[in-house]
Amino acid sequence: MAFVLTAMGSLYAENVDPLNDGSQYAWGENIGWLNAEPGGDGGNGITVTDGGLSGWMWGENSGWISLSCVNTGSCGSVPYGVTNDAGTLAGFAWAENAGWISFSCANTASCGTASYGVTIDQASGVFSGEAWGESVGWVRFFSAGPQPFRVQTAWTCAAPAATVLMWVDPAASGVDLRWPASPGASSYDVVRGDLVLLRSSSGDFSTAVTGCLADDQAGLTYNASVDPGSGQGFFYLVRPGACLSGTYDTTGSGQTASRDGGVTSAPTTCP
Repeated sequence: MAFVLTAMGSLYAENVDPLNDGSQYAWGENIGWLNAEPGGDGGNGITVTDGGLSGWMWGENSGWISLSCVNTGSCGSVPYGVTNDAGTLAGFAWAENAGWISFSCANTASCGTASYGVTIDQASGVFSGEAWGESVGWVRFFSAGPQPFRVQTAWTCAAPAATVLMWVDPAASGVDLRWPASPGASSYDVVRGDLVLLRSSSGDFSTAVTGCLADDQAGLTYNASVDPGSGQGFFYLVRPGACLSGTYDTTGSGQTASRDGGVTSAPTTCP
């Protein structure tokens, strides 16, 4: 499937080669060098975010390589893009002269016979691994060989370090939950649990958590509209999230052990 490439712009400023040491080049076995920062600082090169990649790469033999349909305004008719899941990339890029480039064997269900993929180190932002295209062959993003090269981004992946306290206010229906913004957080998860089950299980959150109320919610409030029945009770927990999820724990003296293992293993918890 083909389409026409339009403007070489990007919705975000590129964030490749943050140290300005030339960490912007990949190598295609059939197409040679690829520049992930072709427009220089602040130009139209690759932008990495928590959700995916946008912007462009450039090669003398491949021409422009688009990392997202957002670049070309084609998402309504030809949706494509490279996704980012905590540093594990997937999805497809499009090269105007070389077609589709796959960033993970999971895209084509070929991992059993041809295992490949591209990752970004969560701490350093350095790319590694290989992408594959029928015309471009293997595209490598890192090599420590005789002619070393790599692609590096300013994006890194970390969980918010702060804990979050929640306030529960009476509401016309159920209760209103609210919490303060957590430094470094971009979203929040809220779970509900059964207090009777929590007590009878001696604090086993894996059995007491009964539902995920908010998954990756940006806001700082949630209305839990369901009231417990007679003789029942609910508890609510919130955790901050960014690239990685934070903790459901607090620093209060009443908490004797971490909640996270139990909460995250509950069948109905937030993913």
